[in-house]
Amino acid sequence: MYRLKESFIYYIKAGLALCVLFLLNACHTDTRYHVYQAVSGEEGWDKSDSLAFHLPVELSSGEYRMEIGLRHTGEYPYRDIWLSVTQSEGDSIPPRTDTLHIYLTDEKGHWVQSGAMGGLYQHVYVSDKPVIFSTDSIDRIFRITHLMRQNPLPGISDVGVRLFLPGRVDAEEDEQQDGKSPQ
Repeated sequence: MYRLKESFIYYIKAGLALCVLFLLNACHTDTRYHVYQAVSGEEGWDKSDSLAFHLPVELSSGEYRMEIGLRHTGEYPYRDIWLSVTQSEGDSIPPRTDTLHIYLTDEKGHWVQSGAMGGLYQHVYVSDKPVIFSTDSIDRIFRITHLMRQNPLPGISDVGVRLFLPGRVDAEEDEQQDGKSPQ
């Protein structure tokens, strides 16, 4: 009985230590904006339903790196996803649109990034192009829509945007450079 109690306490301590490590690793001190939005629609993500990320006024002009985060279920029917990301900075600067092609599985059909937590997989794509804000505008917006043929698109539950300062190498970026992600 005493050994059972000791091993139970050992596993509790080990679990708490792992939780602390994960929490410390999750903190990005270089992050300036990080928001996820749920995809509306019971049938899936409709092409006409663009997700608008309104950036805070406090975000100063300058150069940033961008991550696009996707949370999806195992019911997502494709290996990849095509996204349109439009950056607007008020009325004085024309919007800029990029098309992203993001692989969610490897060649064998296994999900590339984080495993299922609560039935969801999470994939993070780090853009190669820097995001540059030339003015301190109160009306800066990112709009994200999918460009897939199937409409509505099932299986995508949340889409996120993270802006962070350049020059820092992230864990997600390391995985992509090691060849673990087919981008």
